Amino acid sequence: MMRIRGAAICGVLLICAGVAALIHPQFSYRVEQHHEQVAGAAVLFETRKVIRFPLWFSIPIMVIGGAMVVIGVQKD
Repeated sequence: MMRIRGAAICGVLLICAGVAALIHPQFSYRVEQHHEQVAGAAVLFETRKVIRFPLWFSIPIMVIGGAMVVIGVQKD
């Protein structure tokens, strides 16, 4: 019977994060938002922060995750 350790679970999470970074290499989120009145109309100003994940980041994360899965799964 196989027993899954915490390292294997962390490895699966790292693999998922690496795949997500490959599929969607940039992530943006809102930093600041404020409303202004311009010529009688309400205008929404929004500042966003963009984070880009390069290819050299994604592939090692998946490799490390795979190694943790192999190490974390052991046979009894």
